[in-house]
Amino acid sequence: MKQIKSYLFILFFLSNYPFALFAQNDTIRLNNFCQLALKYSEVNRDSAIYYADIAFSIAEKLHQKFYQASILSDLGYTLLSNGDYGNALTKLLVANKLIEDKNIAKGVIITLFFNKYFTSNDPKINRIILLGYIKNSLAMLYGRTGSFDKQLAVLKEAKNIIETETTDFNLRWTINNNIANAYLNMGKLDSALYFQQITLGIESKLDGKNYSGASNKAIGDILFRKGNFDNAKINYLTALKLLERNQNTFYIALTQFTLADTYRKLGRVDSALYFAKAGITNYRSLGSYVPEMEEAYTALALSFKDENKYDSAFYYLQLSKILSDSVNDKEIKTLTNFQNIGFSEQMRLKELEAERIKTKSRTQILLLLTGLLLFSIIAFILYKSNKMKVKANLILKDKNDEIEKTVTQLKATQVSLAARNAENELLLKEIHHRVKNNLEVVSSLLALQSAHIDDPSVQSAMLSSQNRVHSMGIIHQKLYQGENLAAIEMRDYFINLSDNILDSFNAEGHIKVECNMPQLILDVDTAVSIGLITNELLTNSLKYAFTEKENGAIKISLTEQAATANTEGLYLLKISDDGIGKPANETAKGTGFGTQLVNLLTKQLDGKLTYEINNGTIVTLVFNKPKLVRA
Repeated sequence: MKQIKSYLFILFFLSNYPFALFAQNDTIRLNNFCQLALKYSEVNRDSAIYYADIAFSIAEKLHQKFYQASILSDLGYTLLSNGDYGNALTKLLVANKLIEDKNIAKGVIITLFFNKYFTSNDPKINRIILLGYIKNSLAMLYGRTGSFDKQLAVLKEAKNIIETETTDFNLRWTINNNIANAYLNMGKLDSALYFQQITLGIESKLDGKNYSGASNKAIGDILFRKGNFDNAKINYLTALKLLERNQNTFYIALTQFTLADTYRKLGRVDSALYFAKAGITNYRSLGSYVPEMEEAYTALALSFKDENKYDSAFYYLQLSKILSDSVNDKEIKTLTNFQNIGFSEQMRLKELEAERIKTKSRTQILLLLTGLLLFSIIAFILYKSNKMKVKANLILKDKNDEIEKTVTQLKATQVSLAARNAENELLLKEIHHRVKNNLEVVSSLLALQSAHIDDPSVQSAMLSSQNRVHSMGIIHQKLYQGENLAAIEMRDYFINLSDNILDSFNAEGHIKVECNMPQLILDVDTAVSIGLITNELLTNSLKYAFTEKENGAIKISLTEQAATANTEGLYLLKISDDGIGKPANETAKGTGFGTQLVNLLTKQLDGKLTYEINNGTIVTLVFNKPKLVRA
């Protein structure tokens, strides 16, 4: 791989125009892969990492250090979010080293992606903003790993640079907010409060409203931990008002939950119940499990306990226990004791009533004894019945336990199979990815070899071989990028193939390729054969059909034909151009290898190939419908 990069570097000095065209294509690719990495950063982090790696290799090739630093910054943050702290630290430290170059932003290639960091025409300010983001990500990583001293040192260094050399308020808000969080993690509440008040002052200067309410809630959290519940309540209510304007449901629920805790501390049980219920309603509206629901249910149970509503308290405590087994045992015991007190009081009243009854006449006592005797008989009958029921329940419980055990084993097996399938799928994608990369290496080697050959016919043969290799490489690229690992969607494949061939012949400006066909899926083996045939026919049209015409068009279509008595169905591949046309009995031009390859592949497909001259050349291939294999 290093040798290939060396050859490409030598070619830079051998030819100016071809490199300028290639560099322009690399610039477009750099922008596209950067955009893809950014797009997938919150949706599919594995894809984001994959595209960022490609973007970095292009930026490295173009000697764009600012892009290298920005891509490494994003890549480090994505790895950090993915829990891969070791690789995240490596990427961020390299980015931090690159950004120390004060001239890094000069001469940067301007693409759509560069606006993420370039908020000024001053390269110095652009460098400082990127430096701030890199150091902020490093600080987050130190905080995640418990190195709060390192986290604080990096954040303070970033704060000093940013506030003396830029006026970027979004970055200032982020750095000061993270400094406050670092102090909060260290238990230094006064320092945390000081820096959260700074972020609150910055909020009014921000262009967007993404942070509205966040600082007020953070200040409320610190005051709550300090025991200043009145001022904590004021900040929570202010935060709630701002968050409701932006309809941020999750943080609205989180703030309502903290308000419930605060009002409970202030002895306002009615308000505590109101905000606890409102927070739970908002959590439920999110449509998925929210970790804070456990604490919310517990807080609501405690609020009902304060109102002596033990049934409701037990109900919400049980809901919390369903979500997690980490419910506070002390609170359960407290509620149980309250319930036992109520039960003891009821028993005392019954005893008093029994004493009053004993003072009545012998007749009443006799009736009472008779009633007690009857009650004893009924109780004995009920006892025996209950004993049988308990025995039956125990048998049923044993069976249920056995069924549960079997279900658990089946679930474990299912999870193991799912993990194995996912691993096999990932491995297969990796194989296709490596095959595609190896084919690109072969294509690059052919291009390098061609550059040292003066014979035009040999160069043409090398270019044809290069296009054949690339046609197969596109198939493997589609396989590892798609959901089906055994089949290809042909319309999108034809578009990519034709774009590559037009580019290789420098024909994009005057030759147009149209793919008017529905989406159609073929298995890999058939797709490779059809791809090579289409590559040869497109190459022939570009070489020979437009020698006397400046502009032209080529049409490609692959359609499914109705089944017949002898076949389960047919496919029709049709490629036509409006060029000068090929005489019916004209011998093959060039080496003739392309014609031999087309005939061989047609025979392999058990198909029939025909040529027609009608205002150009029309080539049709009819072959049997293959059987698809679904991955």
